Order: sequence, then C-alpha cells, then structure tokens
Amino acid sequence: MLAMYPTSSKDYLERLARNADRLYTLISDLLDANRIDLGMLKITKAEFNLTDFIREVVNDIKRKPYYSTKKNSRIKVNPNIKLKLPSHPIIVHADRYRMTQVLFNLLDNAIKFTNSGTIIVSIHLDVENLVRVSVKDNGKGIDSQIQSKLFEKFTTMSDSGIGLGLFISKKIIDAHGGTISGKNNENASGATFSFTLPSIPSMSSKNK
Repeated sequence: MLAMYPTSSKDYLERLARNADRLYTLISDLLDANRIDLGMLKITKAEFNLTDFIREVVNDIKRKPYYSTKKNSRIKVNPNIKLKLPSHPIIVHADRYRMTQVLFNLLDNAIKFTNSGTIIVSIHLDVENLVRVSVKDNGKGIDSQIQSKLFEKFTTMSDSGIGLGLFISKKIIDAHGGTISGKNNENASGATFSFTLPSIPSMSSKNK
C-alpha cells in the first residue's frame, strides 16, 4: 500500500504503528496473565516519587494517538487529563514498571470510554502511610453487566480489548499490599477507579 499510494504514506504508517502497538499490548497482557496463573509474576521494588511518576506517565499517554468514530469517520482525539497532585513528594516502595502498567491501564480505559470531557488523576493520603491514586472520568460509566466481575479475566465491554488489563492491574496491586476498586460516580456520569499503595513512613510523617 505504501508503494502503490505514496501520497497516503503518512496515514498508512500511522495505522501500522497503531495496530503494532495494539498487538504488542495484547501479547504482553496474555504473557502476564499466564505468569500470574503460574505464580511467576515478577515484582522488583524500589523507592520513587509517586507524584513525579504520575506526571511522567500522563505525559507519555498524551503523546499516544487515540481515535474516535464520529459520523462514520475516524478522528484523532487528544485526551483532556488534569492532575490534582500534592506539591510535596510522595515516596512509595514499588515496582515502577508494573505501576506504569496499572496507571496506563486505568487511563487507557478512561480515554476509551470518554468521548469528551475531563479525566482527573489525583492523589490522597487516606490513612497512616497509605496513599490513594484515583482516575475519574465522565464517560459511559461501568456497565451493570460487568460491575461484579470487573477484575476477572476477559471482562470487557470494549471492542478493542480482551479484558485482561484490570485483571493484571489487580494482581499487581495485590502483590504490593494495596487494594484496587472501580465504581460509578454519584450524581454524575462516568466512573472512578482507585488503587492504594503503602508509602514510606518517614516521608508521610514529614509531609502531613
């Protein structure tokens, strides 16, 4: 196609890159699901600043191409993501790569189901040495058919996924001693997904 229609090469290359990215994500998710089943999911923890980490992941996801179908044509969508983060560092002891997977999955889902509006990523100190990260959107919300099995394998209402992202995310958060949940927003559209992580005690006490 590139050789036959060189004037459309940019469009074809974008499609190629987009589908290669989807294939890579699909294969990675299947491999991780298999590792989880075998009890072989590797977690390598280190200390890092959660606030800086979230900014980096959000900046990366904003550079990823997203598309929406309107009037039978596909148009590029620029996610409107706002951050509500503390000005001081929040230090956690976690696997940076795996936490990238979790946050990416939650943001990716929020963008897929939010055609317009704002997605808000926030951090709160819940209780002693426990930090909560939330991703709130104003999209379609969680379908009642899948509410009770959100974090099970192959649970999805999307045409572009196979329903492993939340399953893998839960196993990663469980391995860190945290919790993850998803619920529809009260008196509003959309949903909020949150996960908790233990933070480093000394840093938490200094920043209260």
